[in-house]
Amino acid sequence: MALLDRDRTPVRFTVVTSVVSGLIVAGSIALARSGLLTSSVPLWSLPVAIALTATSLVLLRKMVSRPAQARQVFVVVPAFEQKYWLAGLVRRLHGRIDRDGVDMVLKLPACDYDASAQAHLLGRVQDRHAAYMGGIVVATAVDQQRATLTEFCASSGLPVVFTDAEPFEHEHEYPDNAVYVGYRSAQLGELAGTWLTQHLRQRGMTRPHVLIIASREHTARQEQCRKVLRNAIPDVSITELSDCDFRRSRAYDAVRAHIRRLGSREIRLDAVFCTNDEMALGAVDAIGSTPSAATQDTVVIGIDGIAEARALIDKGKSPLRATVVQDANRLAERTVLALEALHKDKKVQKRTYLEGQLHPAG
Repeated sequence: MALLDRDRTPVRFTVVTSVVSGLIVAGSIALARSGLLTSSVPLWSLPVAIALTATSLVLLRKMVSRPAQARQVFVVVPAFEQKYWLAGLVRRLHGRIDRDGVDMVLKLPACDYDASAQAHLLGRVQDRHAAYMGGIVVATAVDQQRATLTEFCASSGLPVVFTDAEPFEHEHEYPDNAVYVGYRSAQLGELAGTWLTQHLRQRGMTRPHVLIIASREHTARQEQCRKVLRNAIPDVSITELSDCDFRRSRAYDAVRAHIRRLGSREIRLDAVFCTNDEMALGAVDAIGSTPSAATQDTVVIGIDGIAEARALIDKGKSPLRATVVQDANRLAERTVLALEALHKDKKVQKRTYLEGQLHPAG
């Protein structure tokens, strides 16, 4: 039936339906002229036959123009350039979706972590919503985007699973066709803060200095880490830089500048917490390339658990001592399972939280 799709093959559709319609009408006229319709059957049956013919034509047109069932899933991400954890998640989503014989359509932003760029991508999906059976969205700038995300879910009518970044503060705010599957940013930050607290206490530090390298995305990570540290070590000194945009190069520059400032004031840098592993690797590079008495015993912890960070931690020869792991394989599996359930109109809980795990040295 896809061969006679009104939208995809309009010429073929018109020719075939016109020919079939013409044959039916011509046959009816021929029968009328032959007298068979009046001599062999009652006159009252003629309008009935005409009505049945018209109904058949309508049904034929609907049947041949019905599109094939959508077998595509869209995936909208907020960033891609040098975002290795996100790239790994996308690859795992593709593998899981492809295993079911469904095609994945990846939507990448023109500019990383830009609300208007993501809104444009959602608009493009909306324009072709009939082609999709549902989709997965990693939202960005959620405080700005909530109204856009709500409108997209309502207007598309498609099952939507949000992941990685939770778009709504309260469960009741989620549209009927949308759910969240992912890690809680606050829990990841809490694990990092707990590890740092234990490390600093073991070193006997009562007034440590901690540098937090962060982004304006996933702010609960740095907020919760800061809270844990202050509650456990009241005299802790914390410097927080929130404009590194999850980029290794920006973290590198920020940490180098901070080390120089501390060196001039003879202040020790005891620990660095980075809210993703890319920035943690940048911090390690900065410490290695900026010899200073301030960083003789500095430790670094990140979030994500990417392969490069875990390998460096396992070697035990760098300042990077731990990372909080977000398991991309598990996340992809649970996300696709939720999407499949929504597509089949099954009941799915609005929030499914996975638990992060520490990957420490030793």
